[in-house]
Parts: sequence; structure tokens; C-alpha cells
Amino acid sequence: MFVQLGDRNKDVAEVQKLLSLLGYDLIIDGDFGAKTKRSVRAFQKRFNLTVDGIVGSNTYTALKAAQKKTSKESSDILDSVDYGGLEINTDYELHPVQYIKQVTNKTQIYIHFTAGRQSAKNTISYWGADEPKIATAFVLDGDTGIPYQAFHPDYWSWHLGAKGTNGRLDKASIGIEICAFGGLKKKNDKYYAWPTNWTTEVNSEKVYHLDEEFRGFKHFYSYTDLQIENLENLLCFLIEKYDIKVQESFDLDWFSYNPELFKKTLPGIWTHTNVRKDKSDSYPDHRLIELLNKLAKKYN
Repeated sequence: MFVQLGDRNKDVAEVQKLLSLLGYDLIIDGDFGAKTKRSVRAFQKRFNLTVDGIVGSNTYTALKAAQKKTSKESSDILDSVDYGGLEINTDYELHPVQYIKQVTNKTQIYIHFTAGRQSAKNTISYWGADEPKIATAFVLDGDTGIPYQAFHPDYWSWHLGAKGTNGRLDKASIGIEICAFGGLKKKNDKYYAWPTNWTTEVNSEKVYHLDEEFRGFKHFYSYTDLQIENLENLLCFLIEKYDIKVQESFDLDWFSYNPELFKKTLPGIWTHTNVRKDKSDSYPDHRLIELLNKLAKKYN
């Protein structure tokens, strides 16, 4: 092991993971930047190592040894989840190295969209080929709407990218990705998604139109009715399993950036746009608001 400032590879991601599990505020992205270097130097100083910000054999060995003393990551895999009558595909789960095997208390659920193609299987496969532990516990397939379990929801991964939280929100939440292209660009009365540099044409019947622009887009790839239906079933299961406190009501303000989440880790159902100003998942779909208000009425 030898990584330093400027490196980008799987070894950097491993170092970032080990540091984050010790309490250092890092996103596991495999990019050895200035913040990673500062964290390495702080660790080296704390453990009486040469403070140079470089991870060589001595620093890496110390990082691994420190995990045994302080990490709560489990070497065991939890038993499978009993979903009752809920249809969940568990055939394509991530390898355990691709998420954090720590059982954490869940008080939040975050809804995302993939901004990619329609296959939940391919989405999980893509995550599995990438070193950073960035994934959600569930992915809703675009064709069938069926949720795929990427990993046991008791565990966690870096699905929010919310800086300054040291993973606090990631640990407290369960992420759900909906397979959808996301924001679309309109050219000559046709709609295009971002893959292949905005040349992927989308059928106009699958476009959700907004009255006002949201996060730079006025048109989004519409969630399917099957995805909405299965999202409701999955949310009900998770709310009841983890005793998630649901907000009393939902409106368009629910999609806005909410700094209170950083201060208080507010319980409830949220979306990626609440903690990231640069994200557009999820967009203001009236069906989503109707679904959430249905849950609010059911669980309050």
C-alpha cells in the first residue's frame, strides 16, 4: 500500500473507508484530495507516526490495527430480511466490501433516482464494479417496478454525499433508488437524457412536465405507475419495521434544500434534494406527494 495526494484508485477508497470508520469526516470516492491528506496527517499524529500525509505500509498497518479496537463493523452477514408478502428481488446483492457492515439505528428514508437506465440489476452491477461504497439498500427496477435489495437495510453506505456530516445521515437512513433517467433536455420538440452526452432520445409519453423549472430542468423521465405502487409498499414495510416517524404532511416545499437536516438529523421520509443543492432527485411529481400524504395519514 502506498497512496498520496493526487492518487485516484481503489486503495485510496480503502484508506478513506478505514479513516471514516474511525470518525474522520470523509466521503469514500477514491480521490486522494486535500481533505483526505489532512485526515491522514491527523491520524498519523494521533498514533505517533511520521506525519507526512502519505499512506505507506506503516500507516496502513496502523489504520487496520485501529479498526480492531474502535470499529463496530461486523465480520458477519445478517440473516435475510423477512419481507412477508412483499416482492423483493435479492438475487443481485452487492459484495460485502461494497457497503459498511455496521448495524445502525434507522430514523430516515431517502428517495433517489438513478439518473441512468432502467435496469435495477445493471445499477447494482455498476456499483459492484466501482470501489467507493456508494449505493442504496434498494433499487426499483424500471420495467417491472420490483425493488431489488442491494444490501441488508440494517447496514449502511455512502449514498448521500452530504459533506460535513461524517456519514451521520447515511448511517441513520435507508436509501431507495428509482431507476429513471432524471432531468431531460428538450430539442426540436424531442426529449433527451444525459447518457451519451444528451443524445439518448426519450419517448415523449414517458416525460413528466413541470410548470416551473426545478434544479435546472422542466422535464423529467417519469416514474412508472408500477414504481410508484412498489415504492408505497416498500415504504410501508420500512416504516413499520424500523418505526420511522413520518411527517404530518407533504407539499412542494418537501423537495427543497433543508439545512435543518444537518443540525438535527430530522426523522422522516426525505429525498436527495433536501441535503444536496446540486442534485435533482427527486423531482416534484404530484404522485409522489399524494403517496407521501397517504402515508402521513396512515401513520399519524
